[in-house]
Amino acid sequence: MNDMPPSLNAPLDVAIVGFGPVGASLAALLGQRGRRVAVFDKSDQIYPLPRAFALDHEAMRTFQQIGIAGALAAHMTPYRPTLYQGCDGEPIQHFDMGPSPYPLAWAPSYTFNQPALEAALREAVAALPSVQVHLGHEVTDVEEGSPEACDGAVLTVRTPQGEVSQLRARYVVACDGGTSLMRKRLGLRLKSLDFDEPWIVVDMHVHESKLADLPATNIQYCHPSRPCTYVVGPGTHRRWEFLLMPDEAEQREMPHDAIWKLLAPWLAPTEARIWRAATYRFHAVVLEQWRKGSVLLAGDSAHQMPPFLAQGMCQGLRDALNLAWKLDAVLDGRASDGLLDSYGTERGPQVEEVTATVKRLGQIICERDPVRAAQRDRELRAQQGNQVKVQLRQNLLPGIRHGLIDSGQAPEGTPFPQPIVRVAGAGAAGDAQMMDELVPPGFLLVMRDAPAAAQLAQWQGALAALRARIVCMADAASPPGVLSLSEADGLLARWFEQHGCRAALVRPDHAVYGVAKDTDGIQALLQRACMRLGVACD
Repeated sequence: MNDMPPSLNAPLDVAIVGFGPVGASLAALLGQRGRRVAVFDKSDQIYPLPRAFALDHEAMRTFQQIGIAGALAAHMTPYRPTLYQGCDGEPIQHFDMGPSPYPLAWAPSYTFNQPALEAALREAVAALPSVQVHLGHEVTDVEEGSPEACDGAVLTVRTPQGEVSQLRARYVVACDGGTSLMRKRLGLRLKSLDFDEPWIVVDMHVHESKLADLPATNIQYCHPSRPCTYVVGPGTHRRWEFLLMPDEAEQREMPHDAIWKLLAPWLAPTEARIWRAATYRFHAVVLEQWRKGSVLLAGDSAHQMPPFLAQGMCQGLRDALNLAWKLDAVLDGRASDGLLDSYGTERGPQVEEVTATVKRLGQIICERDPVRAAQRDRELRAQQGNQVKVQLRQNLLPGIRHGLIDSGQAPEGTPFPQPIVRVAGAGAAGDAQMMDELVPPGFLLVMRDAPAAAQLAQWQGALAALRARIVCMADAASPPGVLSLSEADGLLARWFEQHGCRAALVRPDHAVYGVAKDTDGIQALLQRACMRLGVACD
């Protein structure tokens, strides 16, 4: 950790305001690319209590890229199935994540311990020589610069000793939370999606002797008398969330005796201890404008959503992954500053679509009128043929539908699968690994079959412009410059069959840019990508 921030005379590539999970992940992703980054956070330590509680498989793939997935294993557990209970206590909806093999190699959802995650992220960032971290440093102001003039933005920073200095960075990313000072300084507005409710979240460490008496699965108690959520965490961690009644809604804190009264159907005070209890009002908001000059926003400073699909932090991590490769390409001179405009173009509608889904689920859960709640139960069951059917949680999440994708048709904008593979020709001696472990981040042209030498020659200019590597799924060795992989479970073969294509161009953030139905369409696909990125592909 550094005490003295950089000066105006030594401009940074990127300054990051906020060292929570989103800011730390962005710092790691940029630092892995060798970018000169400084991170500032007014707190000098990790917040010691749990807040975010769930990760999805896209988040785990990001942590895999950062190199901390192994360190997280002891601090997370696969997400249990979720049952929505109606007024009569019987199920009205059932969400799960289906059988393996999973499309991204990781289970689609996990619960986790946030302080442990942040510690692992900070350790990874500390190992990156091009990243400086300044804890206890408060960024008090920002002046956005002109990207066209390449003069960057100027930050005003107050050190722990009260000294004030200024520094310049080509770009600034504000990851400073829901009350973002940077957002306010820039005059950027949040658009309300009209869903706000007061709740209390209660994190418990339950005595091991009591765990077997609690529900083994997650439950949304959609009871109009008191809507409630119960989630199974790792180890002895269990979380309850309760909708607050009108007379409770303005309480900053709820007395412990009132909390134990809420928990009485499940626990007695001798059977657990309260780890954290916090009242809050959730919001559904998203930025109208995601960048201003050289300053961009990410995480809770850019969007906030209700907790019912556990997507708040996950969406912030999508921001970081989307932004990291685009900042790198612009800073490296491979793309113009205009590429960064696609960040908000892509993330804004995607976040709004996720929030609309969360809002729909939340309105099911939060219904307080007994008559309407009973009608809700009848309608949901009737929609499923009066037999509650399992729905896949991961299918609720949309891909990118706008911005830097080829034509907007599926599977474009969705995460490209991560099969378990071996290097072709290695035989049984070759270790089976997740594909990302064998393929560095960057543009990938992934093919069902090995290309011919003549085809490689035809594509060479575009591949070089994109700095794209070719991966093919073949059991035999391929031409020089092509990585040939053999998959263990047929996941990718089924994906190609499902989408009727022979090749996919994959972005550095693992999103599918576009597909080619046959090898004859690959050259045109590559050329369109070059045009969209603004790079010459002679």
